[in-house]
Amino acid sequence: MKRLSRRNVLALGAVAGTGAAIRFEAPTLFTGAYASVQAPQTPLPGTSVQKFVSPVPTFVGKRVSGPNLQVNMLEFQQKVLPDAFYATLADGFRRGTYVWGYANGQLNGAATPQWPGASLEVKRGFPATVKFINNLPTSSNLRKLLTVDQTIHWANPLNASMSFQPYTGPLPAVVHLHGGEDQSTSDGVPEGWFTNTGLHGKGYSTVSPTAPNAAIYNYPNGQQATMLWFHDHVLGITRLNVYSGLASFYLIRDQFDTGLASNPLGLPAGNYEVEMMLQDRQFDTNGQLLFPDSNNNPSLVDGPPSNPDIHPYWIPEFFGDVNCVNGRAYPFLCVEPRRYRFRFVNGSNARFYRMGLVDAASGATGPAAYIIGMDGGLLDTPIKMAMQPEDENPGVPGPTTRLFMAPSERLDVIIDFAGLAGKTLTLTNDGQVPFPSGDPLDPADPTREVMQFKVTLPLQGTDTSFNPARGGSLRGGRNQEPKIVRLANGAGGLGAGVTPNVTRQLVLVEYEDQNGSGTNTQGTPIIDLINNTKWNGHRDGGGFAPIPGSTPDQFGQGLQITELPRVGSTEVWEFLNTTVDAHPIHVHLIEFQLLNRQAVTINPDTGQAAYLDDWSTDFPGGTFNGEAADGSWSPVTYAPKTWIPGYGPPRNYFTPNADGALGGNRPFSAYLTGPVIAPNAEEIGWKDTVKVYPGYVNRYIIRWAPQATAVNGVSPGQNLYSFDPTKGPAYMLHCHILDHEDNEMMRPYIPVK
Repeated sequence: MKRLSRRNVLALGAVAGTGAAIRFEAPTLFTGAYASVQAPQTPLPGTSVQKFVSPVPTFVGKRVSGPNLQVNMLEFQQKVLPDAFYATLADGFRRGTYVWGYANGQLNGAATPQWPGASLEVKRGFPATVKFINNLPTSSNLRKLLTVDQTIHWANPLNASMSFQPYTGPLPAVVHLHGGEDQSTSDGVPEGWFTNTGLHGKGYSTVSPTAPNAAIYNYPNGQQATMLWFHDHVLGITRLNVYSGLASFYLIRDQFDTGLASNPLGLPAGNYEVEMMLQDRQFDTNGQLLFPDSNNNPSLVDGPPSNPDIHPYWIPEFFGDVNCVNGRAYPFLCVEPRRYRFRFVNGSNARFYRMGLVDAASGATGPAAYIIGMDGGLLDTPIKMAMQPEDENPGVPGPTTRLFMAPSERLDVIIDFAGLAGKTLTLTNDGQVPFPSGDPLDPADPTREVMQFKVTLPLQGTDTSFNPARGGSLRGGRNQEPKIVRLANGAGGLGAGVTPNVTRQLVLVEYEDQNGSGTNTQGTPIIDLINNTKWNGHRDGGGFAPIPGSTPDQFGQGLQITELPRVGSTEVWEFLNTTVDAHPIHVHLIEFQLLNRQAVTINPDTGQAAYLDDWSTDFPGGTFNGEAADGSWSPVTYAPKTWIPGYGPPRNYFTPNADGALGGNRPFSAYLTGPVIAPNAEEIGWKDTVKVYPGYVNRYIIRWAPQATAVNGVSPGQNLYSFDPTKGPAYMLHCHILDHEDNEMMRPYIPVK
């Protein structure tokens, strides 16, 4: 079991200029000139990529709206690196980098694919039907560079036996509207995939008949105005499909936040509202995407892996050495000296961005940023962030002066460039990799910069848009949404009148290879779990029995469900993070609020009772096995053979512990060591993803009802949605570090009546 300590991260080339990938806790490292077993690749040093010479693509005039939309998944070439770089390449690569992306348009209409796809724009209360089509080629230029690891539990369309060979069959895909309030039949569940050849996963659904390589989803769009995003969600290869470019924006408008210059809130609109997708990538010398295989087994040239305990192509976390914004490396945006609204989403696999703003010439801190909204919509009032170039408190929960985003989090931000005509401002980043256990970024690390704003455009007219520096409200006034319904009071306690119906205590754990069969693998992370339980909820070993008392899913996917909240109920979910990484935990269907955090003694370093030592004695015996008799997959034999994922005697998941909490864990209260910590200022709104810090209990308060429902305006068993959330293949809760999600750090849940 991993101890709570700083992970030794080896960032080969990110500083020195070799361009090699970041590797984890492995003293013997592969240093060959390729990353994939399927095609030779020579890494392009991230330090060699020219910065701030490409304009950032924007979506003004390109957004797609309407009740009937179509999203086609295609492979194409796009210039991601500077244009001049491609001019030096061989003919086949001069057109750009091969990516997969979405062509977003009207139903049955022509559309241009791009990464990220053109934003879909809908109006609250008006449902939209979207047809998703998988036309990703079975064999292609990009397929040779992205290696599917068949030793982890994944979609497996051909039902092949577990293999160390790369997968070469048709590529499965499925689309998840992240943050969407919709029925799970349209949620893009991990086993709801479909291929270009018409193969379907056990969770596949479509709201109306369509071609076998497609699915039609219905989005009610009943939630409050916000920016969601959609991306691929296939079991076991989400990290590869999103990395390839399968991501896009989804804007929900209402009568207040209309997106028009005449919007009642006065928010910047038109050319002054810009979506920004932040993603880190790595490239080879041909300008193509490079996603490294595991350094423990980078090639099958010399035969089967020497240590089969380690997945040959999966890596614990991917971190690139080039920052991309809207599909361009280190771009710039020319702006007028006025206020702009930026809709940020962190679309990276694993990187946490913590961003400041600095004058490129003088090094002085640039203008403040004002957060006006987050995952689930607008705040009541703006929050000022000073945007200092370095964070003063980089590794623990607490206030920050910067824009701080884990993978999949969104921030809605206003920056005022007034009085800065002629200036160039650099958006900086100092987030450790991994966060927070990694060392601070080296001063020469190219990912310390993200993009630039060049205040070179003349001011058009007079800026009369909402000025957050003067205060004022965004909710609760005339021509505004009602104020946020406060399930949490923002100071660490429950909102007035809020009484949770259920409390759950769930642990986040990580296992490492510790058998020492190869010195290059000892201490390597091999699996991350939510509540010590794999995706399917079956116990490893002993016949792969389901967790006692769990409920099978409705679609016959072989899933055993333990989280069964009643629709209309309010619950507190306490996540105790025993690992060294912060995990951005995402819960599908709903927006929730962060209640608080509180430190816990995880390991016995302080001489106090240590949770992890006591907790682990509850799970004696057990073995991780290979392919199960029931066809489910799990990794090959691990050591030490100590813990059994899944709960049973001596503790039952559904029997409350001494804290009155479900989950089958020892009560957390006896191990608390610090005061209650209130949410950061940038966390006090509606959220669908929150950073779960290591060494802390992180408490969410969740209600299965629409956001605007008043406190005590719904009762357990009462459904206020426009659809039935109790029907379908189930929703998910998972870590949004995509590499973790792909290797078991995900569990199904479904509301019940």
